[in-house]
Amino acid sequence: MQFLKIVLVFLFFTFASSANALLLSDVREFNAPLVSGRTAGFNFNLANQGYNHLTDTITNIKLSFNFREIVQTEEDLEHWEDMSTWEFIIFYSWIFDGRAVYADIDTGPLTFESSWIKTYTCQYSDYVDGEEICRQNLDLSGEMSTWFVAYTDNLWLADARLDVEIDRVAVPEPSTFILCCLGLFGLALKRYSGKLS
Repeated sequence: MQFLKIVLVFLFFTFASSANALLLSDVREFNAPLVSGRTAGFNFNLANQGYNHLTDTITNIKLSFNFREIVQTEEDLEHWEDMSTWEFIIFYSWIFDGRAVYADIDTGPLTFESSWIKTYTCQYSDYVDGEEICRQNLDLSGEMSTWFVAYTDNLWLADARLDVEIDRVAVPEPSTFILCCLGLFGLALKRYSGKLS
């Protein structure tokens, strides 16, 4: 009975300590003013930050853009027809809203955030010669792209940042696991042979 207790305690501590919560970040510097009507985009790669789809499960995604108004302006909300002082941007992302329109961007971070469930489904696919090809799968490749079109010359973008919370399951080394099993088998054999004599 005592042997069984030892085995159960060992298994509990082995499996209880096998998952870790981590935060992976990928920051893309821009440090330039935005040009009205021109598209800008970023490709984030979490595999370069240590993401592995076999051991990691994404639980939360946060995308932030750090904007600064070049000339501080006050928008006249009374006169909607005059939007010449507004910092108007359209954001595109297959992970978040698909397309999000922001009529006025002010100085500070603009953040998109969402919880995530691992499904291995394709977020964006394309067809080549009649065959569907997955172009973006965050769970499988750890890659995400986002882009935007600014309709103002009054914004400076410092950087874009992708923060991803993951749960990582530690995979035990096979040799360690085999040695542990052999040791337990040896203890069980010694105990059993002691009862026979």
